[in-house]
Amino acid sequence: MPDLNPQPLPPGTIKVSLPVEVLYNLEAFQKVQASVLGRTGCPTCTSGGHFIWQMYEEFAVNPALEVTPVLTGTVVEG
Repeated sequence: MPDLNPQPLPPGTIKVSLPVEVLYNLEAFQKVQASVLGRTGCPTCTSGGHFIWQMYEEFAVNPALEVTPVLTGTVVEG
């Protein structure tokens, strides 16, 4: 049956956690979006996928009192 429709199955829900500097910068966001879409196998469209774009919502504090965001979804590499 795979030869009836050679296209890959669309992705399910894809959750991407971003820093505010990327989420509110159109040029940077478009670069990240293109990278994520490329990893889903459909680099030019979002049809069939459910994308959730969110800011970091969790932070971790180490013993030196340094605060870093905790990535809670798909890690996006630029």
